[in-house]
Amino acid sequence: MQRYLKSAKHSLIVMLICAVLLLINGIFIVNRFGIVPREASHLSGIAFAPFLHGDWAHLLSNFFPFVIFSSLIGLHSLKRFWIVFVLSILMTGSLVWLFARGESIHIGMSGVVYAMWGYLIVYGILKKHFRDIIVSILVLVLYGGLVFGVLPSAPNVSYESHFFGALAGGVLGYFLSKR
Repeated sequence: MQRYLKSAKHSLIVMLICAVLLLINGIFIVNRFGIVPREASHLSGIAFAPFLHGDWAHLLSNFFPFVIFSSLIGLHSLKRFWIVFVLSILMTGSLVWLFARGESIHIGMSGVVYAMWGYLIVYGILKKHFRDIIVSILVLVLYGGLVFGVLPSAPNVSYESHFFGALAGGVLGYFLSKR
């Protein structure tokens, strides 16, 4: 339980950073630091985009799943939380930069949320420890609807971030389950 609370604290700090950036976005227009696919001038968006959100509804839609998933990952260790978090950002962002729709700005934590979702499912199935299997089943049952987020639904939704996030998370789950 202590590990869960510690990683939940770190998750909340990440979300607080997102909220502060959203507050100053109107003044400094930080969304220009999002990912614009295949634009070299926006490579930095790979690292910054997850922390940027279009509005409060966008941030809140990522808040609860991010805190829940990252806290569940933190049950293993705080180190595991940070490994999965950072690699999710880099892998998802890189794939979005390479393959997503051009002439659009991709921002938000949802790619990382989907990566954590994919990680928790794959890791639990492959690791075959009771607790991890239970977590996988709960994530599938309670958040199975996320699978529909990888389908094109609205022009202002980065379904590519969702798809590549789930893919990156599955890959991370696979490789980290072998350790």
